[in-house]
Amino acid sequence: MKKNLIFLFTASFVVLISCDKWTETESKAQDFEKVALENLKEVRDQYKWAKEAEIAQESKPALEKYWENLREYKAKAWVNTGDRATQNPMFYFWYAGTMWRAENGLPRTWLQTIPDSVTCISLWGGKSMHPKDLTENMKKDLEIFHKKGSTVLTCYQVSAVGLGLPGDIEGKTSGWDNFRNKYPCNETETYNQWPEIYARDLARHIIAMGLDGFDIDWEPTCGDHGQASKCGHNLISGTQMDKFIVEVAKYFGPVGDAFYVKTQDQREANIKALFDISTPGFHPNEKYFIEEFTPYLPGDWATKRYYLCADVPCGAHLSTIFSSNAGLFEFYFDKHFVQDYGNGVSAGRFIPFGKPEYNSTGAEFERGEWRTVPSKAYAIRDRKVWGFGGYHGEMDYENNKDSNNFSGYWGTNKRKYKNYAFTRELIRVADPCPSYSNAKEIDPIIITP
Repeated sequence: MKKNLIFLFTASFVVLISCDKWTETESKAQDFEKVALENLKEVRDQYKWAKEAEIAQESKPALEKYWENLREYKAKAWVNTGDRATQNPMFYFWYAGTMWRAENGLPRTWLQTIPDSVTCISLWGGKSMHPKDLTENMKKDLEIFHKKGSTVLTCYQVSAVGLGLPGDIEGKTSGWDNFRNKYPCNETETYNQWPEIYARDLARHIIAMGLDGFDIDWEPTCGDHGQASKCGHNLISGTQMDKFIVEVAKYFGPVGDAFYVKTQDQREANIKALFDISTPGFHPNEKYFIEEFTPYLPGDWATKRYYLCADVPCGAHLSTIFSSNAGLFEFYFDKHFVQDYGNGVSAGRFIPFGKPEYNSTGAEFERGEWRTVPSKAYAIRDRKVWGFGGYHGEMDYENNKDSNNFSGYWGTNKRKYKNYAFTRELIRVADPCPSYSNAKEIDPIIITP
């Protein structure tokens, strides 16, 4: 059988067996290296893309074990105990939605090349494609990303009703216009239902795409996000935003006695009702997405864990849920990704919600603010916060051991990072393994259909 697993020239995948902190891809798996890598070296320069079915049978158990341990590590990043023994740090990217394409020959467009200890990304600006248009490469990429325990949210400026949704099926209108065509703002009753309708349509789209939840980005008092939209309506007021949160939290977010949705049975019933046009209170035109998306629902669409997060850099006082000190944030949300992009933690516009363990710190990769990353790493190590968010994290792909930025801010570093250098070093500092004496850098595997 032709063995064509290919090692792309990136460095986010190595096998790790004995380290109980999955903060860096480290190789101590002698069985995998001996059986699989020696076999694969024969063909690493001959073939560029691989099929999962063609992985050597002997290597599969070690690879599956690696993924299992990754899933266990990342599951602890989602809990909010505030205890080192039970909660791991959250490493997160706002990741350009346009970047994820899983194109042959362009490894940076694959989720599989993101460092394996990154627990969650959100597709910034969304992925407003129709589920029918997902390519086979994208489906396989998402499948492997999920096997690693990673989650994919979408993130939009929810002030702009309709943003992030697909346009009409013929491709003649944008999601923005398609929303307004279906739910005209000149109808008072429909206009008043916009927050709930938008929440339901977003949830339907995310579920049908096989993604894992939603990150609410709400910025009503900063930038240009508070300006009036077409039809003179955005989700700006606290009442509108609160209605949106309450509706979307029926489908995404924590489940349990302390939360809005009390049981898994209740959550599953809510999700199933989401795709039933006869559900009381639905607008008749919600049928269009229900009918279009239903044939593409994944096998676990009603039972999987969906997450609800938020990043709110300004205007929190306008929302009862965001501004309340009565624990309402924890009632609805899993995490808050703080946009504190200054040097150090609590610099700039630092607006924490909930208990400290719900919050992260951030760096603005889009503007090349690499200088702030080391101080953030040490703050996470010291548990001043419980996570890190890189804005446009995909831009760290180009940073390697020789990058001027990296050598300038972590100049004594001797590790041979080939990409995502800041993210990978931040993870090592923030939540290190006891020892890296046997660590070995190898190139990642991208598994294609």
